[in-house]
Amino acid sequence: MPSTSTIKVATLNLYNFVAPPNAFYEMENIYSRKQWQQKTQWLQRTLSEVDADIIGFQEVFSAIALEELVKSAGYPYFAINEPCVVESDYIHFQPSVAIASRFPMRLQSNPSFPSGHDYQFSRRPLHVSVSTSPLGELDCFVVHLKSQRPMLPEVSNSDDTLSKWLEEIEGSMQSTSLRQSEVLYLHQYIVKSKQLTQRPFVLMGDFNNNLTAPEFAPLRSTGRHRRPDSQETIAPYTFHDSWQLSLEQQCLAIDSNHTQPTEPITHFHGERGNRLDHILVSCEFCANHAYGLFNVVDYQLVDKHIVDPTYGIDDQGSDHALVCITIAERQQ
Repeated sequence: MPSTSTIKVATLNLYNFVAPPNAFYEMENIYSRKQWQQKTQWLQRTLSEVDADIIGFQEVFSAIALEELVKSAGYPYFAINEPCVVESDYIHFQPSVAIASRFPMRLQSNPSFPSGHDYQFSRRPLHVSVSTSPLGELDCFVVHLKSQRPMLPEVSNSDDTLSKWLEEIEGSMQSTSLRQSEVLYLHQYIVKSKQLTQRPFVLMGDFNNNLTAPEFAPLRSTGRHRRPDSQETIAPYTFHDSWQLSLEQQCLAIDSNHTQPTEPITHFHGERGNRLDHILVSCEFCANHAYGLFNVVDYQLVDKHIVDPTYGIDDQGSDHALVCITIAERQQ
């Protein structure tokens, strides 16, 4: 078990992690034995390279295979949110999210929602409390929010281009609306959990959009509208971008005297890159915060497999970069 004064937390979308002869989404989507070997070997190498203490995963279909792999890599503690859906005994849908840890952890109840709201996540978040050293008890939330893919009808009566265009616009808006609702209820759940436990928290995963997107407004909020006096009360429950915090530690905080650093890219759609994968932390990890106890001292991006892949080694890995942060005790 780690005993140093720092810990590393990471997140990775595994991109259809399903062991053959099982399939993902369609009956023909089955890895060959060689492809599956390449995929698992890539993951083993990546875990060894990053050497994280806690890592969240998305797009997990074969949870047992993943658990066996991470345990062999030195992660004795493992949990998933819920099993994926299987049809015809081998076609897998609705992948799980998972977490592996070198520290003991306890699975918490799945997020509940405010009364009166009949609502379901597209993929239910995972909540565990981890007994770390030296940070003490830490709440970790792993998410895979709704993608930007349009929510189209399974059976369409439209044949012409104009009608399909209108369907796609409506479907895109529905996807954004669902992701917005997921963020709202997730934010409420995490804040109420912290209000009850007063534990620091880490929120990690594939958010499927940049943090500046309108649907993530709750995660950026620091006070009530036109009520600056509310900020002191709300401060312990605010969310903070680990990338920005790492810049501050490197004396590269964005201000009038500095050029804005280039935002990291964690996923490419064609030639267009975006930051979809995030690690947000509570105020306890902010160096200049009144409630700060720890510092985010490093932000690491493992992205060779998406920016400069090696054939036969990286091509079965993932279509997302791995994000890893290093957290250290604040020096007194």
